[in-house]
Amino acid sequence: MADQVGVDSEKQAAATTHVVESGDAVTSSAQGSSSLGAAQKSMFWGTEDGPSSMGRSSAKLFDTVSDILAKEAELISTFEAEINAALKDFTGTEQDNKLQLARIQEALNRVDKSDAAAALKAAQHELEQVVGGAALKALLPTQSGTTHSTTTGGSTTQAPTQGAQPEV
Repeated sequence: MADQVGVDSEKQAAATTHVVESGDAVTSSAQGSSSLGAAQKSMFWGTEDGPSSMGRSSAKLFDTVSDILAKEAELISTFEAEINAALKDFTGTEQDNKLQLARIQEALNRVDKSDAAAALKAAQHELEQVVGGAALKALLPTQSGTTHSTTTGGSTTQAPTQGAQPEV
């Protein structure tokens, strides 16, 4: 099926590694910014109004950046947890779907091998003997339940009309 949905485990593992590394890097940057903010001591900036104000502003800037980065790291951590939970659920659902499909296929196989299917095949064979095989085969359903179609696009019960659109 072209529309199948699935998880590429190899790509997912690589993406997870990048998410973790990104979270660690942002956490490290937040800690570094916090340290820079804490390092803005008045003993380094002096007591004059200009430099002292610059020191306070620098400390506030580093603390604000640290706070933003810490929140970003928390968001990355939340993203990682949510994605991992969704993938776990998806993988379980995918496995459940495979099991259900296998059960459906088993049921169809049982129907195909049932007494009713054998009786139908025998009745069709008997009718072929009475009416003639070639003409009847075009009208009767095949084993899979579909009918044969003509190569010109018309139905098996009606001759195709020139210029007519084929049946779908």
